[in-house]
Amino acid sequence: MESIDARYTRLIQEGLPDNLCLTWCQSDDLEDIARKFGADVETGLWATIDEIEEMEQEDDEAVLLELDSMGDWAIAFEPNGIEGSRKAVMESVSIGGCAFSIFWNVELDSSVIYAVDGRIVTSFTLLEIERRSGSDPAALDEMLTEIELNDGLSMPARKARLLALGEMISGQRLTSEWLRSPKFIFQINDPIPDPIIPREYLNPRAPFLDDPEFMLILERLSVEVAPHIARMVASIVAAAVLPDSPLAKDVLRFLHQGERFKGEREALQAQLERTSQEISRTDSLQGELSSEARKEMHNRQIASHALSVLARSLNPYSVNAAYGAAAEAVNLPLLPRVDFMRLEVLWNVAKHIERSRYSVER
Repeated sequence: MESIDARYTRLIQEGLPDNLCLTWCQSDDLEDIARKFGADVETGLWATIDEIEEMEQEDDEAVLLELDSMGDWAIAFEPNGIEGSRKAVMESVSIGGCAFSIFWNVELDSSVIYAVDGRIVTSFTLLEIERRSGSDPAALDEMLTEIELNDGLSMPARKARLLALGEMISGQRLTSEWLRSPKFIFQINDPIPDPIIPREYLNPRAPFLDDPEFMLILERLSVEVAPHIARMVASIVAAAVLPDSPLAKDVLRFLHQGERFKGEREALQAQLERTSQEISRTDSLQGELSSEARKEMHNRQIASHALSVLARSLNPYSVNAAYGAAAEAVNLPLLPRVDFMRLEVLWNVAKHIERSRYSVER
């Protein structure tokens, strides 16, 4: 009998892409699902694999949603999309039933979400399976134990077992035939916006929402608060990951007090880039790695990631600084839960400001 790892590893080898978002939806109304993903239902059409490839080649910026029915369920396949990884989409598509989504890319950004009747029940990432959040973080614990999905597995094994988890929740098995079968294709032209404050942060209300600076940002939701967002994002990340870094302290001083001499911003950006490259080098960690060496490499990667956040916060255009720093920061692994919550809200505000600015420019 073929093992879970072998079966789903083979499916990955047969065509599942490195950048992947899959959502199992407890509904067979494909047009309704497409609408809840933010797709234009007027663009819907059935297409073969070859026809889909032609569509992607004709417009490489098109965001396609591929849907197919499986029993009473539907599978939403996004080879290069992320909509199923968004809480707003999962809350919407799970109303009246449930939905389960997995997302990962080559940079190891990832999310796993299980939603029931409009609520995010549990969510986690590939890198931190044991660290789950939601209205009932332990909701899938028995299934996770049954398929032996845990942080001790290799990354390919984790991905294979997440695919198996989708099968276990839905009762629908992904096969090579499904992968090659025609799909109902839609274009996502107008993604639904995320709520500024996720529902689970309101009941009970997260205390940080009542901090004076946070209240200022949430009250105004405009370009004028972009510098506040960039400063707050940089401060959260520096405190969590780089508490003793003189360079991080220099960046925070600049963001709070401004330029002391001409060219200071550019000098800090250059120093951040050099330092990031230096600490992310793994020349001394080649070959078979001990657990301590793997931990050291992981810590270097996190520190390099944090420096990238600080570099983005120094963008001279305040909206770009807020958007870039927040986008980078929400993908930092191993942050304390409250820090991630704060960053998620700041990221949502930054996206709102960016969308508003874009709408005005159009």
